Amino acid sequence: MFTAFVGSVVLKESPLQAIQLLWINLIMDSFASLALATEAPTLELLNRPPYSRDEYIVSRKMVKNLLCMGIYEIIIVYVIVFAGEYFYPEPNVKLRYGRDSPFVYPGRVSNWDGTPLWSKYAKDEGTSRQMTNVFNVFTVMQIFNLINCRVINDELNVFKGLFTNWMFIMVWIGIAGGQVIIVQLGSYALKVSKYGLAGEHWAIAIGCGLSTWVVSIFFKMVPDTWCPQFGSKQKDPLEDPEH
Repeated sequence: MFTAFVGSVVLKESPLQAIQLLWINLIMDSFASLALATEAPTLELLNRPPYSRDEYIVSRKMVKNLLCMGIYEIIIVYVIVFAGEYFYPEPNVKLRYGRDSPFVYPGRVSNWDGTPLWSKYAKDEGTSRQMTNVFNVFTVMQIFNLINCRVINDELNVFKGLFTNWMFIMVWIGIAGGQVIIVQLGSYALKVSKYGLAGEHWAIAIGCGLSTWVVSIFFKMVPDTWCPQFGSKQKDPLEDPEH
């Protein structure tokens, strides 16, 4: 939501197209939920005290994980959006930011001074490779973060029991395969570059995805008390002065 809103306000066009957001929503809210629902219970659950019926709906730990990973992914996405032409490699000379530059041509509609950027090529070339990389990096980070979501109590080992759950692995591979097909073959229909992405681009996307496993370790060290919790906690009727 942040990426689409800020992009629309600042760039006059969202970095993520509507059809791409539908795909992200499908894999994260449907396929990912299915994969996580197949996780078998463990003996360690017996050592955890039961949750009170008066617990907050959104706990501090939930807020911590949502905010930390969300902020991290937003930073990665907007670094590519606003500075990709200065560091993001482009092997196809035709799609470079100037013939003397080895970097990707910016996919923003216009420059800060109003001069057209990708908009002068959009009619013939469709979606830029830079914005396709934005979509791909964001989605790949979500796919890798799905493995982080297997644990919910700040456990460091997110791979424990992973290879005993073949349903989770099959869904995860299916999501990853679907992303490859969309990016490489989607073209105009799915608002991605008709040239697909190069090996260098996939290497960067996978590197960003792997980084979510690393940064999640540091996020788990953040004290839960630093985060708010949402949802009214029920009052004990015996302690309520109105009763």
